[in-house]
Amino acid sequence: MAFALILSVAATDVVALDVPTPPRRPASSRKEPTPEAKPPSNGQPLQAATEPREDCMAKLREAGVEFEPAQAPAGDLDGCAIDAPVRVAAITVDKRRVALNGKPMLSCAFALKFSDFVQHLLAPLAVGTLDASLVAIESGPGYQCRGRNQNAEAKLSAHAKGLALDVGAFVISDGRKIAVDAQPDRQSSAYVNTLRTAACGWFTTVLGPGSDPYHVSHLHFDIERHGSNGGYRICQ
Repeated sequence: MAFALILSVAATDVVALDVPTPPRRPASSRKEPTPEAKPPSNGQPLQAATEPREDCMAKLREAGVEFEPAQAPAGDLDGCAIDAPVRVAAITVDKRRVALNGKPMLSCAFALKFSDFVQHLLAPLAVGTLDASLVAIESGPGYQCRGRNQNAEAKLSAHAKGLALDVGAFVISDGRKIAVDAQPDRQSSAYVNTLRTAACGWFTTVLGPGSDPYHVSHLHFDIERHGSNGGYRICQ
């Protein structure tokens, strides 16, 4: 009897069966997926490619960075360009002014990254390691239209995009001047060695004494992307 009932149901026209179906979602409630952000192909950091100039500079002001909008000089090499250039004079850390003696010209995106590095590593580390405050940083000019290692035939340097800064020394509130290539005491050596290692948490490239003949007297920091996915770092 049970078998016959099954056959009877199977023989029924399935179109005639009143099978409830879930209601359709209204078209107005559907959301298109947000396109995945992809690293730019021109070697610039994602932030520099997507964040408007005004928004970036507003963040610099909120972060306590003393700067002026700048106009980059005309480059003499193809590809030299700096996005949202600013000339940075100082960075405020706990109401203290840390001067950048070179007043470097930087991409706004790099200026944000470097100010964060100063506020959250360089200045606190000085207090903890040196028992004194960081009052100034001696730096290079930042933006320079040139090839890597001053070679016009080489690939463009991160400096040619305003994405790099060279630092030669740190001035401390107790009067010490700590050069990257010559520290006067063990505390100073610990300070430079520690900040150099930790800098790889902020920058994609960190070079200094011992890396190559071109960085024997300063530390080089940049945020240019490396590798196929932009995630490769060079820390030497």
